[in-house]
Amino acid sequence: MNPRVCTVVSCGSTKQDLAPGETLPARELYDSSVHTCKDRYACHSEDYYIMSAEYGLVRHNTELAYYDRSLDQLSDAGVQAWSHDVARDLETVLADGDFDAVVLIGSKTYVGALRSHFDRLPCAVLTPWQTDDSVTGVGRGMAWCNDESNWPDRVSSVEEIAEIVSPAPREV
Repeated sequence: MNPRVCTVVSCGSTKQDLAPGETLPARELYDSSVHTCKDRYACHSEDYYIMSAEYGLVRHNTELAYYDRSLDQLSDAGVQAWSHDVARDLETVLADGDFDAVVLIGSKTYVGALRSHFDRLPCAVLTPWQTDDSVTGVGRGMAWCNDESNWPDRVSSVEEIAEIVSPAPREV
């Protein structure tokens, strides 16, 4: 039986142009190639959320209007408040869904803002773009997300996901 994995991806700076009052499901709002790769990976999870600088933690199919905000625009106190709210909501989602692991895919800004809250999350927390030595840039992160052998529905245990994310040191 596959582990129950929830994937959370960071929002994207480029978005679909929407008319005033128009909305799209969150996963369709962001239109960069980077988001497309994160989305492709996340769709193979048991559940999928987006951490939005504007809306906090949102389920991938939540209707959102266009916005123009990133964590880089917030003060340190604003980022702290955002991370507290997102971590609180994520804790509830993970506990209610009885997940074995959460995979956080995003920039150091977004994933890093949540790092101080990891210990309160009720399952394994995996951060492939920050901990996998082979993922050292956006291009490699995209390749990691596109590699079907990494997808949550292709692994049989949390330990297998953790091994993919943080492989054992290789002998030289």
